[in-house]
Amino acid sequence: MSEFVQRLDKRTGEYIKIEVRSGRVIGDPQKRKFADADEIEPIEIEQRRAAYPDPLAGFR
Repeated sequence: MSEFVQRLDKRTGEYIKIEVRSGRVIGDPQKRKFADADEIEPIEIEQRRAAYPDPLAGFR
């Protein structure tokens, strides 16, 4: 395993390079894959969930 990994940001379509030991982003994002980094899963943006009333609220 290399000391860097890369991850695709689906919102921007750019790859970010991350140092494995520290977890810090290295350099600027770019459209092409980094040659010296292993690829990991893409960034998933969590969607807000709709708020529903609590059906058990009266029992708590």
